[in-house]
Amino acid sequence: MKSVFKIAALVLVTCIALGASAQKKAPKTFEGTVKYSIDVQGENIDAATRAQMPTEIGVYYKANKMRTEMITPMYSIISLSNIADGTMTQMFEMMGQKFYVVQTAEDLAKMKAEDSGKPEVKLIDETKVIAGYNCKKAEITKDGETMEVFYTNEIKVPFDKNSQYQVEGIEGVLMEYVMEQQGMTMTFKVKEVKKGKLSGSLFTVPSDFQKKTMDELNTMFGG
Repeated sequence: MKSVFKIAALVLVTCIALGASAQKKAPKTFEGTVKYSIDVQGENIDAATRAQMPTEIGVYYKANKMRTEMITPMYSIISLSNIADGTMTQMFEMMGQKFYVVQTAEDLAKMKAEDSGKPEVKLIDETKVIAGYNCKKAEITKDGETMEVFYTNEIKVPFDKNSQYQVEGIEGVLMEYVMEQQGMTMTFKVKEVKKGKLSGSLFTVPSDFQKKTMDELNTMFGG
């Protein structure tokens, strides 16, 4: 179960990295939900593991807050980003346990400083329509690896300045992309965009979750 959970956590981190942070500063006009389908392929993923893998990620935007959630019948991982104070909170629920960790603006700034550098972005003269939105293509190269993405600037969301996963040069929200991670090929594609008012409770930690440190979290998952 731990190995499946760690893979799922990687999937969520990947989505946060690209869906939340690959954006240029823009008016805070969009409130609602963006849902991505997930297709994970890999030689080392057996049928039992695949049955427990997530197939969808939901990203919720409200003013200067964002919630990213991945929920399966066996576990859930939810990330809350607060642009106002620069914090990132991750909530975990599995096998009856509910806990969360908080990364401060200082924590995230330190991680960003340790990053391997600015990616190279090449804009491509190619378009397609995804979930009813006009999208443009780009190639992102970092650490010798190139990833193709499609993005739209028709969805205006806040810019998360404290994220360590900045993709400068992309004006908009990523709508489709493929990543290679630890022997897996992960394909993310927006399948639904729904505008509408969201409850503020979506962006707070429920009282029945127990706070953990990052060290405690790493110990729990064999880090």
